[in-house]
Amino acid sequence: GHGDSINTDLNQPSSPAPGADDNASGISVVTEVIQVLTTNSYRPKNTIQFIAYAAEEVGLMGSMEITDKYQSENKQVRGVIQFDGTNFNGSKDLSIVLMRDHTNKAQNLFIGKLIDTYVKVNWGYDECGYACTDSYSWTYRGYTASFPAEARLKEENPHIHSARDTLEVSLQSATHAVKFAKLGLAYVVELDK
Repeated sequence: GHGDSINTDLNQPSSPAPGADDNASGISVVTEVIQVLTTNSYRPKNTIQFIAYAAEEVGLMGSMEITDKYQSENKQVRGVIQFDGTNFNGSKDLSIVLMRDHTNKAQNLFIGKLIDTYVKVNWGYDECGYACTDSYSWTYRGYTASFPAEARLKEENPHIHSARDTLEVSLQSATHAVKFAKLGLAYVVELDK
C-alpha cells in the first residue's frame, strides 16, 4: 500500500489530507496482516516483504523506483497484492472488486478463489482505465500483481484526495477493511505454500 495522502481540492503543500481511506486503510490492512502473522509465530517458506510506498499520489514514484531496482537486480517475485483504499463500502452488491486492467489475470482468479474460500463475501471485477495505484508499477515491470479494491471505480469513496477523507465517512468503523485483512492473510499463507 502507499503511505502518502494528498488534497487535490486545494492543491497546496500544506492542505489537510487526512487520508483515512486513501490510504491509511490500506496500510492498516498491511499492518494487521503483519500483526496476525507475528502473533501466531508464522514461519514463511519464502521471503515476504511488506511495503509502504512513498509518492504514489504524485505518480507512483516510490513503487516505480522499487520495481526498477527489482528488475535491474533480476529479483524473483511470486506475487504482489496492493491494498489502496479498503474501508469505504461503495458498491453495496460487492464487498471486494478486483481491478482487471494492469493486473495479472491468473492471480486475480487465484484471489477470487481465496475470497470465496476464506473471506466469503460477494466480489466482482472492474477496471481503473489508467495507472490507478502501485500494482501498476509491478505489472509494468512484468511482475504478477493484483489490486483488490473497496468498490467499483465509479462508486469509490468520493472524499478521497480531500480534507473530508476521514473515518467519519466510514461511520467511525474499520469493518469493511477487515475483509481485506482476511484476504491479505489468506494471500500470504496460500502463496507461500
